[in-house]
Amino acid sequence: MKFVILNGSPRETKSVTYQYLRYIEINFPGNEYIVHHIGRKIKKIEKDQEYFDSILKDIAAADGVIWIYPVYLLLIPSQLKRFIELVFERKKLSYFQGKNATSISTSANFYDHLAHNYIHAISEDFGMRYYRGYSAEMMDLLKKKERKRLLNFTKQFIIQCENKLETAKVYSPLTFDYPIYKPLNVIMQPKTKKHKITVLTDALESDISLNNMIETFVKLMPCEVSVVNVNKINIRGGCLGCLNCIADNICFYPDEHMEIFSKYTVEADAVVYAYKTQDRYFTSRMKIFQDRSFFNGHRPVFKGQQQAFFVSGPLRQLPILREVIEAIPEIGRANLVGVVTDEYNDSKQITTLIQNIIDGMLWGIEHNKYTRHKTFLGVGGHKVFRDLIHMYQIIFPQDYYYYKKEKLFDWPKIFFGGFGFILKPLMRSSYFRKRFFAQAGKYQIKMYTKVVKKEEDDNNKTKK
Repeated sequence: MKFVILNGSPRETKSVTYQYLRYIEINFPGNEYIVHHIGRKIKKIEKDQEYFDSILKDIAAADGVIWIYPVYLLLIPSQLKRFIELVFERKKLSYFQGKNATSISTSANFYDHLAHNYIHAISEDFGMRYYRGYSAEMMDLLKKKERKRLLNFTKQFIIQCENKLETAKVYSPLTFDYPIYKPLNVIMQPKTKKHKITVLTDALESDISLNNMIETFVKLMPCEVSVVNVNKINIRGGCLGCLNCIADNICFYPDEHMEIFSKYTVEADAVVYAYKTQDRYFTSRMKIFQDRSFFNGHRPVFKGQQQAFFVSGPLRQLPILREVIEAIPEIGRANLVGVVTDEYNDSKQITTLIQNIIDGMLWGIEHNKYTRHKTFLGVGGHKVFRDLIHMYQIIFPQDYYYYKKEKLFDWPKIFFGGFGFILKPLMRSSYFRKRFFAQAGKYQIKMYTKVVKKEEDDNNKTKK
């Protein structure tokens, strides 16, 4: 059988992900594997139409397509994202139609499901039958048990391709039929407050709704607002996964990205990310900006920052992107004030929602940099990074020092403290366990009522 491999890693054959493919090739030698290094050659693909067409011809002649990629900040690398945009822009979806497809990723299992769900959705948009992908932890290939799992996964995918088996559809086609946002009677407010506010955007002149949302925000916010457009700053390329930045947190690219990231995002009191959707995510240009933030390591440096998103596009139909939006502030220890889209028929509603964002941001800034309590998105993400940094502290020294300084190595403690060592052997007795759980509920509530009662007493004393 003939398989086309679309390699999203900019490290080409020197990537960890590529070694998983090599292991498959060695164990299934009877097949033909045509590898296209999309991540490394994306600029050539953009400029050379003949080369782009040759990739499509290989796909059209293949029995199966395998997307392989490292997970870069919640999704595939920007270079592979750009390839997908080119397929849509040049209307080349027919080359993928009817193919069986799957994906293989490597990562620290940090939000890897979002990258797989995205590729799943794109594969369906391309008219392919998608077989659920294989998400490897970076070191899995070194483990015998995981190598066996990889081979079994490959066997199943080959069966899918041999029999052209149908797969259940998960994602519906996208539609968008809302009018352009046209705000009326928005008056410039006096800039009486001194908070540092940034709008980070990828809006083009043609993105009328998004530009109008930004303009409305700037007018209504009673602070000076810095608007940074990633299309107008010098960013020489996407993250190459070279890891040259991890010791000193300095990217080797001699461009403006690090300065912009530090000055206008990290140092801001509040940030609005004003993005448009392209296919099922933000644009590849914005993804370049996100990926390049890896020079900062795994440090959640946005503690107490107020964040909001203005999104132009069908966000309500994009659950993958919605989870990204909700995860980013929690991972960074920031506060998600809200999300405003242009999915309304009445422009007044959008203006009102923008005003609500402003009010929420100012309230959060002025109330001790308020942040909501974390959900699984933040708690789970933190624990993955916490364990990663502790394990690889020699490789990520700056991350390790930051986590130690901020007391982020918050390992769980035994709930009963020292008494737990006495309680543990007693719990082996069925008689004791029965007595324990009969009283456990009462004692549990007693702990909470004690706190509530103290608060009530303190409030009564204050009133007197």
